[in-house]
Formats: sequence, structure tokens, C-alpha cells
Amino acid sequence: MPLLTTRPSPAIKICAGLALVILLGLGSWQVDRLFWKQNLIAERQEHASEPPIAVPTDVAPDPAMAFRAAYADGHFLNDQEMYLMARTRRGNIGFHLITPLEQEDGRIILVNRGWVPQDYRDPSTRPDSLIEGNVRVTGVLRLPQTRHWVQPENEPLENQWFFVDVDAMAEDSGADLASRYYLELDETEIPGGLPIGGQAKIDLPNNHLQYAITWYSLALSLIVIFILYHRRPQKDGTDS
Repeated sequence: MPLLTTRPSPAIKICAGLALVILLGLGSWQVDRLFWKQNLIAERQEHASEPPIAVPTDVAPDPAMAFRAAYADGHFLNDQEMYLMARTRRGNIGFHLITPLEQEDGRIILVNRGWVPQDYRDPSTRPDSLIEGNVRVTGVLRLPQTRHWVQPENEPLENQWFFVDVDAMAEDSGADLASRYYLELDETEIPGGLPIGGQAKIDLPNNHLQYAITWYSLALSLIVIFILYHRRPQKDGTDS
């Protein structure tokens, strides 16, 4: 018995063929994304688990150093803290607190200290977060950011930042940068509980396998429907 009892029209063949190619292409793209995401997560986890190094100074940022465990020494310039807006944690709106850390030579390293609820923007509502004196802070290195097309422009005059522009932030603080990396702190607890560190996205969501299975399943379904449709009995005994 032939596989197909009727001949599909050229239009149906073309539409089914194009749809099949698209579905298989989307499935293969998701497989590529799956391996890319797995490698990215493994790389970040490896970098974050290595012994911390001092934040590199006076060097151009190297993308290969992103999420490398690092530390910095200095004292916080609490009167110059900046707010990285529209950051959520467990469904709650807040901001990331970025504070310049002044080094012995007077230059600064920007430090993302972690998440703070929106109601605690005023430093007087979280006095324990205003740590004085010399400290050593640990976290991971982050690269300077550029504005994504969906992000608003930074508003330095309102102290509302939507991406980390290290040069503009340093200029706004009136200090010279020691490093164009910034340091995103780990989950080390601090007095008062705010800000909450450990906000760096090292373990990224990875749903690409599910997406690949979905697209390949749709492709298989299309093949099955195509065959079943053209194997159905013909009432008039003629080819369609």
C-alpha cells in the first residue's frame, strides 16, 4: 500500500514543507542555545568558585574576567550612594545600592552592594547599612554596561540609574576610577540585613531543552497530520 493514497496539491506541499523547515530550524536553534547556556553557566560557576583576587585596577576590562571572584579594600562613601532602579527580588520592587569604595590613593571602585526594597531608599530608614571605616568586601567582577534599547536613559540629577555606566557614575561622584570593573557583592550578611547581596545572576534559567522538544514535537505532529490527512478514504474515488 502506498504511503499516501492521494496526491497533495502543490500549494499544500509547499506550505507543509516550509512549516516543517521552520519548525526543525527553531528546534535546532534551541539545541544550540541549550549548549551555549550550559557552557555559560558552567563558566560563571567556575569563575565565581575560584579563590578571590583583588579587583584589577588600571586595566581595560576583559570579558573573560566577568563573574570572577574578587575582593576590594577601602571605605564606603555613603553620602554618594547611587540607586540602580527597577530591580525585583521574589516579586518585590526595589533597587540595587551602588556605593563608591574609596581606595588608599583616593580613587574609587564602584560596588553593587545588593538589593533594597523601594521603601528603604532614604538612608535614614536603614542606618545600619551605612558602614563606616575600612572594610574588605567580596563578590564577583562585573563589566561596564551599555544601555539596552528597552531601558530608559540614566537620570544622574535624580540619582536614578537603569544600567551601570561606570564612567558616568564616577563622574557623578566627583572621584577618579581605580577600575572600570565594578564589584557585585556576595551574600555575606551585613548589620540590619540591608542591602541583600548575592544578586549576581550566575545560575541562569535554562529552558532551551523544553523549547527544543516543543518545536521538534510540532514538526513530528505536522508530518503525522500530513500523512493521515492524505490517507483518509475518498468518497468519490478520485484523487484530490
